[in-house]
Amino acid sequence: MAVDERGEHWLRRLDAGAWLRAARTELAAGEAQLESRRVAVTHARRGAGMAVNAVLMAQGLGDDELLRWGRSYIDHLRALADADEARAHPLSAASRAAAAQLLAIPVVPASSSLIQLGLSPHSAAQQALTAARELVDDCAEVVARLSSRTA
Repeated sequence: MAVDERGEHWLRRLDAGAWLRAARTELAAGEAQLESRRVAVTHARRGAGMAVNAVLMAQGLGDDELLRWGRSYIDHLRALADADEARAHPLSAASRAAAAQLLAIPVVPASSSLIQLGLSPHSAAQQALTAARELVDDCAEVVARLSSRTA
């Protein structure tokens, strides 16, 4: 795990590869907790946000640019979901959609007497993890592409 000794911004405590590994660890933790929607969705969001951190680190952004993405993984997902194509670059429209989907899934189900047929009790958690995996995979591809340019 590479650490930026300069410590200018908290995101620099890990390099892009370490952020991606942390993201995948969060997804695995979410998959292990499918029976708890709140826990699984939270792990999915954290993992996706960590993957966005990886892209920000791979881009070599300055502190001011990093601040525009916010301070938390939820801020990062919101910034990505709300970004236009130019601001989100090098992440794809699919990544923006995955971020928006992750944010739209309630952590706690709305109380309702309606039973949705065809959905498993863990479908919201599974949807969150699927969206997070898509975002993490896209971020990993972007990091690999950016890393090959600087190597």
